[in-house]
Amino acid sequence: MTFSFSDLIDFSKIPIKIFILFGIVSGILLFGTDNFLLQLKLTEFEVEYGKFFGIIFIVCISFIVLSIIYYFINKINFLFRKREFHKDIKDEVSSLDEFEQSVIREFAVMQRKTLSMPMDNPIVSGLLRKGILKRVSDIGFGMHYPMTLSKSADKFLKEFHLGLDDKMTEEKIREKFSFRPEWSKDNVYFLANK
Repeated sequence: MTFSFSDLIDFSKIPIKIFILFGIVSGILLFGTDNFLLQLKLTEFEVEYGKFFGIIFIVCISFIVLSIIYYFINKINFLFRKREFHKDIKDEVSSLDEFEQSVIREFAVMQRKTLSMPMDNPIVSGLLRKGILKRVSDIGFGMHYPMTLSKSADKFLKEFHLGLDDKMTEEKIREKFSFRPEWSKDNVYFLANK
């Protein structure tokens, strides 16, 4: 079994405020004039512990600089991941099959932003996995849980993604909206008992 210094102190768990505080204090003690230190009554402290001020200052400033660099690296990585996620959602929304379209059209049919859907339905679970649907709550009725469209999917979804377009006749639109998921009749029961 090996022992490392990081086992003793995990610097990532120490708040950066502590390093800023020690950086400021050690900086004042290191760069302060003799008159200034005399006024603060710190000349004896400087004589006794002055040899540590430089190393404390360097460690604190280094940690602060590294924390700032890591913050921006993480921010940039997050933005890239977010952009990639949005691109994936856009691709998924563009390639919906008619069964997936029928599930999403349920929001328009029922005129609700949140609907109870069965988690064990392969189409619903597929849309969840793709990030198009999002579960709103962990409390459900059996295998039915409240679902909504994810913000990303809602942003990209247009009528033509749902098999609709403005050139369709009213009869064709009615026909599209009549093609509903098998479980959709359960929504009437769940909405009536809310």
